[in-house]
This record gives sequence, C-alpha cells and structure tokens, in this order.
Amino acid sequence: MRAVVIDAPGRIRVDNVPDPTPRPDEVLVRVGACGICGTDLHIIDGESPLARYPVIPGHEFAGEVVALGYDIAQSNGNGEGNITVGSRVAIDPNLYCGHCDLCRTGHENLCLNYAALGVTTNGAIAQYVAVPMASAYLLPNSMSLREGALIEPVSCAVHGMHSLNPRSGDTFLIVGAGTMGLLLLQLALRGGASRVAMVDVNMQRLASAEELGATRTYKDIERALADEPLG
Repeated sequence: MRAVVIDAPGRIRVDNVPDPTPRPDEVLVRVGACGICGTDLHIIDGESPLARYPVIPGHEFAGEVVALGYDIAQSNGNGEGNITVGSRVAIDPNLYCGHCDLCRTGHENLCLNYAALGVTTNGAIAQYVAVPMASAYLLPNSMSLREGALIEPVSCAVHGMHSLNPRSGDTFLIVGAGTMGLLLLQLALRGGASRVAMVDVNMQRLASAEELGATRTYKDIERALADEPLG
C-alpha cells in the first residue's frame, strides 16, 4: 500500500509499504479520510516525546472495515456495535491498556502504558490501517467519511467546553483560530455565548472565524485584552 512514513525527525517520504495484518482483536480499515493535526507536524519536527520512529502518522480518520481479526471473525463479526466487513467507522486513536491503576480509576488519558495510532504505532495517512475493534465506532449513514474524520478533534473541543462548564450569556476570548479554535467558537455560540472574540496572526483564519460568527477578531492579543469585557 501507499503511505506517508516519517523515518526520523525531518525525514519524511511517500512510499510503498506492506499492508497491515489485523491482530485477533483488530479490524483492518481502508482509510477514507484523514486529517493533518499539529501533532503530526511536531512528530515531523522531532518535537513529540512520545513518537516512535519510523512511523506512519495520522490519527484523525474514518474509513471502511475490510477485514476482521481472527477472534472477531470467529464471533461472526458481532463486535462493538455490530461492526463487520463493510462497516463505516471512526476511530479513537488513543490506545489504553485498561489494566493499570489510572485506567481502572477512569483516567485512561494518563494510562501508564499509553500508546496512540500515528504516534507510537502506525496511523492512517495510508491506504489501510489496523485498529483495535474496541477503538472503532459506527458512523451513521448520514455522515460522510470526511465528516467522520473530524470526530476526534471535535470530541477534544467538546471535552474542553465541558471542562469550562460555561453558562448561557458568557463571553469568550479564544486565542488561535486554527481547527480547534474554530470548533470551540462554534460550540461556544451554540451554547449561548453572548460574545466570542478570536485572536490570530493569520488573516485567512480570522476571516473563517468571522464567517462562523465570531463577534470580533484581532491580530494583537494586547489589543484584544484591552478591548474585550472581562468576566
């Protein structure tokens, strides 16, 4: 299959590599769409302490199941949510052991044996990727694979908004109008924010923020802090 491979920091290539073979508890996914995250750029630049080289990057993705691991096939493919060959799925790229103390107390994001698709093991900027069945989630028929690839970053933004626990009528100042910032902008507006200002040095990003409903945009953080209401 064709894939992007990061051999080492600063060394990236597009090449033919062997097709992955799913382990007994895995499914093989034909990638339909995959995003490029800031994490991928950090891996290329050698700025990710978790990265293991060589690695195929890509952890924001969706695709179609084309093969089942032995254990799943033996159970007639009736795994999580009845996922089987032909199922369209989005993937949680975080690989938790489920056995350490942190996992068992609900803190899987701090897993002592943490791994991640596209970071510590091969990801989805490729034609195929093998993933644990437990990490695959069925997509509704109404959702495209391109939309499904956004589920991972959207879920991060939703978690951030839940952590803030905002109230209707709150005001927001969001620094950074990249993908995550624009997602937070939309969530804040849908949650009843009375005002959402955004700061970025990229005028194209600020234009996107305005199209999505930002109350005001700034290139200068100091100006934003001086102009925007606090509290």
